[in-house]
Amino acid sequence: MRHNSLPFHKVIERTISYGYKKLKAYFFIYILLSLMLSCVNFVSIYILQKMFDVISNAVTGGHWTQSTFNLVILTGAVLVVSNILKGIHGYFSENYFMQFMSKILKDMNAKAGKLDLVDYESLELYQKINMAIGGVNYAIKSTISLLNGVIFHVSFFISVTIYFFSIKPTLVLLCFLIFIPKFVSQMIRGSKIYQIQEKLADKKREFDYFQKCLVDKEYFKETKTYRGTPYFIRRYNEALQSYNSQQWNTERKIAYIDLFLSCFTYLGYVGSFLLLVKYLMDGTISIGIFTAIYYSLNKLMSSMKDMVELFGSIYQNSSLAGKLYDFLDLPERSGRDHTFSSVEKVTLNNISFSYPYANKCSLDRVSLEIEKGTKLAIVGVNGAGKSTLVKLLSGLLQPNEGSVLLNDIDIGDISPKSTFSRTSAVFQNFGRYKLTLKENVILSDIEKEAKEEEIISKMETSGFDYSKIEQLDSLETMMSREFGGIDLSGGQWQRLAIARGFYRSNDMIILDEPTSAIDPIEEAHLYDRFIQMSEGKIAIIVTHRLGSVKLADRIIVMETGRIIEDGTHEELMKKDGVYASMFLSQAEWYSR
Repeated sequence: MRHNSLPFHKVIERTISYGYKKLKAYFFIYILLSLMLSCVNFVSIYILQKMFDVISNAVTGGHWTQSTFNLVILTGAVLVVSNILKGIHGYFSENYFMQFMSKILKDMNAKAGKLDLVDYESLELYQKINMAIGGVNYAIKSTISLLNGVIFHVSFFISVTIYFFSIKPTLVLLCFLIFIPKFVSQMIRGSKIYQIQEKLADKKREFDYFQKCLVDKEYFKETKTYRGTPYFIRRYNEALQSYNSQQWNTERKIAYIDLFLSCFTYLGYVGSFLLLVKYLMDGTISIGIFTAIYYSLNKLMSSMKDMVELFGSIYQNSSLAGKLYDFLDLPERSGRDHTFSSVEKVTLNNISFSYPYANKCSLDRVSLEIEKGTKLAIVGVNGAGKSTLVKLLSGLLQPNEGSVLLNDIDIGDISPKSTFSRTSAVFQNFGRYKLTLKENVILSDIEKEAKEEEIISKMETSGFDYSKIEQLDSLETMMSREFGGIDLSGGQWQRLAIARGFYRSNDMIILDEPTSAIDPIEEAHLYDRFIQMSEGKIAIIVTHRLGSVKLADRIIVMETGRIIEDGTHEELMKKDGVYASMFLSQAEWYSR
């Protein structure tokens, strides 16, 4: 996994640019509010000085003028306006955050859909996704914090510094003595937290997984049956303890550094106060100036604390926000759009393919041509490369070497949308969508006009008879108990997935072992209907059960990533090779 792929200033530049492009109106309104709040804060200090000088003179002279009362009223009005602006600023900041969040999440989801399937075989991608999810918050906070910090805190700090300099230049030095230790502290904090986030990313994913093994529906039955709960609780606690221990050690070191540097900050503050008292006693400054400077020092302390923490947060958050940009910058699968009137053939030219981090090829120099109207069966033992082959045929994967052609067009040169436009597939690990029954079928071709007769016809073809399923009274029934609907058995879900594959308009349809939860007799009926419906198309069946492959007009046998036999059922039986041995072995098993 890449580290520090974007330097700090590049992350800041991109974050601000992102915030501007996505929400221009919010961007400018937020800047305006921050600037107004900063101006009101500084004006309140100047008015406070004038007010105390006027009051002091009034007390000394023994009479109050109308201007004195006017100044008191003006001071109160400024404080009221300041508090109103703070409320509006806080509300707008939260609203800006939520709007920005929705924009970035939308871009992340769009990016995930544009990546190659092979990217999801890589551990590196999941690390980047996990860091990018965290980076969403960090990117937004960096943008909002920087805008607020530069416009509000920096402008306030500069204006107060100029004000102090106009009175006594020495006071400016004290301002920086207060500021620098806090700034260094936050920079160290940001750096340390960035490092620990990098280190703990894998550990967090580990204890999240053990928790999933305890409570997730996917694992719950087996965990319960095998009495694995104590084991996973122990592994969860170990991972969580390790995570907390490393995080605690980092936070403790940061706290020691922060405490040490904070001492200098408060010494500078005390020194400023004592110096002010000296100037007042010497008559160098008036009571109004003393009050205004004392008030502004408190405001400055608070503002500098916020400013330094903001800039420390920006440093910390922007480093992690870089992970979001790492993810958004991943190369996408692209290509020109091409419209296929029909797919006449698909060709594999000497292709080889291996998955990330695999030490051997899943496919090794495979060549194959399948013409329209061919009913092809692909058989072989587990790990032979069958599923990988159909993923390449369908365009889900692209070869490391060689080429895959639809008609005579290399799929590497055309867009994924064009590649998938005339292909339908049902895989062994199909989706069980928590949607209505109707949506579970039409999802394969969502842009096509949904006709109830066609939906029911495709379900009947797959052997899914919803009229015989209890509680399933219409196509609008929700397929999830979680959302107030019902659930199906494994075999029913498989039939529904096959109906979804049949529903999509296609020239090539693939069934990649989707019938494991269906009994052999029903499977034979399904394949028979599949062959009939696939007339005039490229139809591909991947299966372990060989009883139905006799229906195919061509069978290929795979072993260790290569095609070792190719022919009809009769031809392969005559060869008395691997296929014949597999077929007779299964026939003997069924005859017992």
